[in-house]
Amino acid sequence: MHPYHLRWYRYRRLLAAVMTLPAMDTSTPVPHEFSGQWPCCFNGCAEAGRYVHAAKPCMEPQSAMVLELVDAALQAIEPISQRTAAWQALARCAVPQLALGSFARLVALLQQYEPEEDAELAVLLWQGEITQQVAALKAVQRLRSIVTFLQSQGITDAARWLQWRDSADAQAVVHGVPHQAPDTVHALLWHLDGGRCDVPWVLTFARRVLGQGPAHGHVMLAIQEMAEAMNLSAKALARRIAWHERLFQALGDVPELRLAWWRCVKRTLQAQLTNATSVKLQVQGVKEPLPLSLAVHLRQGQPMLTIELPRAFGAAPAWPNLTMVQLRQEGWGPGLGLRLLLQGEGALPAQLQLDIAKRWKAAQLQPPVFERISATKWKISCFWCDGLWKPSSLDHAEVSTWAIDTVLQVMEYVLMLRGMLAWKATAATVLSR
Repeated sequence: MHPYHLRWYRYRRLLAAVMTLPAMDTSTPVPHEFSGQWPCCFNGCAEAGRYVHAAKPCMEPQSAMVLELVDAALQAIEPISQRTAAWQALARCAVPQLALGSFARLVALLQQYEPEEDAELAVLLWQGEITQQVAALKAVQRLRSIVTFLQSQGITDAARWLQWRDSADAQAVVHGVPHQAPDTVHALLWHLDGGRCDVPWVLTFARRVLGQGPAHGHVMLAIQEMAEAMNLSAKALARRIAWHERLFQALGDVPELRLAWWRCVKRTLQAQLTNATSVKLQVQGVKEPLPLSLAVHLRQGQPMLTIELPRAFGAAPAWPNLTMVQLRQEGWGPGLGLRLLLQGEGALPAQLQLDIAKRWKAAQLQPPVFERISATKWKISCFWCDGLWKPSSLDHAEVSTWAIDTVLQVMEYVLMLRGMLAWKATAATVLSR
């Protein structure tokens, strides 16, 4: 047993997930702020080539501020299940429909509707999930008053919001503003009290990572231990977890469709690489010996598809030859980050590495990273972001089409590398005669 009543492997898995969370960095600018167009993922998928699904809107760090403010505005809605449904409806439906990618977009939306039109605005924001009209109107009015208060404090973006929210005198400022509606004061103070507003998101994060719902106290004690190890306060770490968990939940993940995507990739690649000796789809990072399905494991680890290929018939031992193609997912960010690993045997001379890099660059493929395993073993890797993974808005046909597009992109790398290796072998044969 871990001292905080989490089994050691569950604590380690939770710690690993916490350690991979980036800091709450809001320095990335948001282009097309009022055009209704969302920027692509901030990890570079805009340059990834023609297979990028940039048409699908992606959650971006600036939008986390909007999700936090909505969370505060909805805190008085009861029961909690209805509050959660209303928040998810806004995050997954209203945000892309109304292009609420930043605080400025939220301000612009509220200005487009007069207060007497709040009933219509409530339908747009909460998507009908709040059954009582009075409660839906109050949530909209509370959101309006929070936004007005933040504007009066000169808070216009997520960076200023985070700075003010974490300042020592934030609560005193809220108390000291005259003529402020009690509901607004209560909502803001509730949000500034990280112990109350962030804990539910920390528990959601733990339940998602562990695949089960551990006890509230056990999780929070574990978070406190992690915070001390990271030289953070427990409140600061809880806020970081809540900030990113809101973004994650807004993506509307559907593990079954993730599994369908990977199975389609496996099936299509296997059909393309007909001489494969082994094809294996597995999930990295899942060591718990439980009889969980692959769909469940996809929520706990990183999928990896490995295809082993035989050495080319008649190839000389020194000739470079592709023997493994591996595609795996890197992280669970807003973009489907993919890393392709091509491993082979035989010598891979420096000049050939330069030629491969130039050829890939000319074909607008991602730049390769070469690694020498031994004198006769090598691997080449590259990374790209294959657009937003938002399966809740896709159907099976779209998922299959996306998977096939990804396979075509993988085959571009494979075929181009094979062509370069075959050219090298041919040249070596001619020189030996």
